Amino acid sequence: MSITTTRLAAPLALAAALPLLTWCQRPPEPAPPADPAPPPTVVLDSTLNRAALLAALTEAGTALADGQTRDAALTGRTVSVRLPFGCGGEAAVASEAGGLPRLVRNADGSLTLTVTPEDLGASALVPATREGAVDKWEAVEGFWIARPWSGLDACPASAALTAPAPELAPSPAQTAIKTPAEGKTTETKTVDDVAAPPIVQLERSAGLAAVFETGGSRLGRRQGQAYIHVIRGEKGVAPTPAPGGYALRLEGRLTAFADGKAVHCVQQDAENRPVCIAALRLDRLAFEDGATGALLSEWRPR
Repeated sequence: MSITTTRLAAPLALAAALPLLTWCQRPPEPAPPADPAPPPTVVLDSTLNRAALLAALTEAGTALADGQTRDAALTGRTVSVRLPFGCGGEAAVASEAGGLPRLVRNADGSLTLTVTPEDLGASALVPATREGAVDKWEAVEGFWIARPWSGLDACPASAALTAPAPELAPSPAQTAIKTPAEGKTTETKTVDDVAAPPIVQLERSAGLAAVFETGGSRLGRRQGQAYIHVIRGEKGVAPTPAPGGYALRLEGRLTAFADGKAVHCVQQDAENRPVCIAALRLDRLAFEDGATGALLSEWRPR
């Protein structure tokens, strides 16, 4: 190759290499942004607890009182409601209060946790089956929510256990106390003169109606009898009520009454609060320790 040709080829080769050198000196291009992560899947808990159920019952009652229609989609919702009771020890609750859990002191000193469902089969709270149709339900058993103005599923902090009654001294009925300063006798009240605490009548305006289909399984059902759990003391010592009381838990799934709604209300007149119940396919009933939630007894009616 001649010198002239070499001199011409060198600039040409350099010119051809310039783009390559320029490309090598360029800063690396930033990596394409990663695909955005999909938003987290939020699983809404559709289970109704005590507060949520009371809100639904209150809404239905308000709609009835105001003459409005209510179309809340509640059928099929799961329910796990905790109903505290025995918060003040053994309370003087009327024994005929069906559908309300009670704590009872027995003659032998033991404690009984009990609830007897109220028969609502013929109640106006349960919409009647249309004429000519076969009754859908064989039994309707009611459970009432005490203190429906509170969404707490535990005993309120203000509830104190009732102290056991002390042993009574000999009756002072025949005794008069002399006042030294005045030398006068002062009449003393006897135990019989002291008014006994009134029987507590708990409000029953919100509740659940456990429904059992005609021809359905009877396995585990109580047939309207009381659910009972007995607590006995050790070595002959009477047991002390739990400091946090006890709780009745009801679990299941809401179903529809004959009118197609899961909640039905009735109202005596405009001056009285509506009474509302929700239809429930009861799957589980249990007694629990009110403070710890420890299981004491359970039943599965289905």
